[in-house]
Amino acid sequence: MEFVHPEILWALIALAIPIAVHLLHFRRFRKVAFSQVAFLNEVKKETKAMQQIRHWIILLLRLLALSAIILAFAQPFFPPEGATADENDTIAGHAISIYVDNSFSMQAIGEDGQLLQSAKNKAAVVVEQFEATDRFQIVTNEFSGRDQIFLTQEQAMERLAEIKTSPVVRPVEAIMKRMGAQLEKEPLRKRIGYLFSDLQETTHRFSPESAAADTNAQWHFIPEFASTSPNIWIDSIWFEEPLQIAGRPASLRIRLRHNAKQPVQGIPMHLNIQGERVAAGTFNLQPGLPTDTALRFTHGLAGLHRGRITIEDAPIQFDDDLYFGYDVRDEIRILHITDDANSEASRSIERVYQSAENLYRLNTVTTWSPRELEDEQLVLVSGVSSPSSGLIQTLATFVDQGGSVCYMPERTSSDPQFFQAFDGQSKGSWISVSDRVSTLETSHPFFTGVFDSQPERLNLPTIRELWHRETSAREEVLASTLLGHAFFSRLTFGKGTVYFLGTSPDPSCSNVTRHALWVPLLLRMAEQSKATPVMWGVIGQKAPIAVAAEPDAIESVSFSGPIAPAAPVDQSISKEPNWLPEARVIQGRTSIEIGNLNLDPGHYRVRFGAKDIALFGINQNRQESDHRAFTVAEFQAQWAEWNWSHVDVVQASAASLSEAIDRLEKGNPVWFLFMYIALFALFVESFLLRSWKRSS
Repeated sequence: MEFVHPEILWALIALAIPIAVHLLHFRRFRKVAFSQVAFLNEVKKETKAMQQIRHWIILLLRLLALSAIILAFAQPFFPPEGATADENDTIAGHAISIYVDNSFSMQAIGEDGQLLQSAKNKAAVVVEQFEATDRFQIVTNEFSGRDQIFLTQEQAMERLAEIKTSPVVRPVEAIMKRMGAQLEKEPLRKRIGYLFSDLQETTHRFSPESAAADTNAQWHFIPEFASTSPNIWIDSIWFEEPLQIAGRPASLRIRLRHNAKQPVQGIPMHLNIQGERVAAGTFNLQPGLPTDTALRFTHGLAGLHRGRITIEDAPIQFDDDLYFGYDVRDEIRILHITDDANSEASRSIERVYQSAENLYRLNTVTTWSPRELEDEQLVLVSGVSSPSSGLIQTLATFVDQGGSVCYMPERTSSDPQFFQAFDGQSKGSWISVSDRVSTLETSHPFFTGVFDSQPERLNLPTIRELWHRETSAREEVLASTLLGHAFFSRLTFGKGTVYFLGTSPDPSCSNVTRHALWVPLLLRMAEQSKATPVMWGVIGQKAPIAVAAEPDAIESVSFSGPIAPAAPVDQSISKEPNWLPEARVIQGRTSIEIGNLNLDPGHYRVRFGAKDIALFGINQNRQESDHRAFTVAEFQAQWAEWNWSHVDVVQASAASLSEAIDRLEKGNPVWFLFMYIALFALFVESFLLRSWKRSS
């Protein structure tokens, strides 16, 4: 406990006066004639002892009342936690940093109206509580450069009035770090941080590795709690078929997440492609479970397409749209690498793909270069007696980035390098065997649409020469032989797929090229080859955009948009904002950084010079879609074990906030308690004197 006016405590010396009066007080007795006093001797002794006790009680009560009055005038108080006794003598005013959470979650409604407006009102109260000579910093989620300077009291009030909602989301650790960096510039002032936020779990969770909050400052969280209402948001999307072909049916899979506590049915959703609605539907929700649904439509012409999925979910609507872009092709490009382009196996592969009405474009080569793989979806390797390490490494990079490769070993080769490059089992050897394919995994997605019905008995290929090896744990065997050997298998590697044929397509090894199974194997590998990426991201994302590399055009990369919703993709872009992002070629792909660009939701173009390379959807950050917030006790429990005594949570309305700040800055006054003690002592004294007088 400390005193505002400790000099008044010298008045406690005056307590000696009532003590002296009581000690020196001699009562004069009046003589009364009485015939016989012998019988009063015992009564007289008892009365004298009682009077002495009463005198001491009155003395103590008067001392208590006088000392309580003196202490009350000295204005005692309990200082704020962490404050030092001589702090007020050393500080040169205050440096106050105020953070106002202006993310979209602050659009929710609480007890005092919209959370953002309530936070701004309370922040204004904080500014008004300090002196005009103090210095203020206003921080929002944008981390604007103009907020990295101190303001006067009047300028701070103007800045608060300007704050509007923003799509940017920041973790609380980054916010406190930025506030602390500015407060460090005023070491001679008392440093204080006020944070007005909704304490969302997704953004206000301190990690065990997080640095301790600046101990040279006091940190006060002032929460704004919203009324609880469920929210639904689109988590991710993908096409069922890897490759999107013009004029073919498509199924767009959609995963939705929510925080509903009760089942919800019949929520509307629709899909727009190129600005036109192409599909609509409804979906249901079950508490605690994500919802997967699909919208089906037919692809239009080949080229870059832009899409938007919309759900109808009130009252939180900032995450109800998801913008995305994708590419529709009118042909599937296949590269066939072989030592003999005129072999029976090569001619068989050529006949299969030529029969598909120009859907497949096959390029057969006996010598290759890395640039030939840039725009291919599938690479077939057959009849290559000794694959070079350069070819194997190039194919590994191609698959890792999303392409597909099918390796058909050559009978004269036993080089295990190819299997090693894709984490497959390399130990093996060619064996002569009389075997046939006996098991076909027709229920596997690879064979979807190949058979109209589940066949009971199949006439499958026979094998005379086979590459005998152990399959890896990650390898899926889609067809096996009667003797238990792997005939056809697939392995996921990076973003792509590798297919292994257990024998050579040469007629001396098997009859697979003359069998009906040969056609669907080749066509399905092409159809499920290099996946069409669904291009979308969120505002402020750190991950770069990866597109096909064009090293000669790397200096002319640009990013423009948003594209007007009803405009054709090939419209003039003269009216669209244009950026020149940082770009570099990494492992055969162009990596484009967009995290530092000031973007609005919508569709954007990635361009090399005057050519559109990709369409990309920019969306609101989903980090705050799940708006579950910490309770005050849960939030404080995060730092309880770290002993952060300089961090606390202040719960106050706009009306009571000024009083709360007074307590935080000036401590808790207790002078009125001493006044109550003085009044109580005087009351007891008066009561006792009256009681004793009546009894005498």
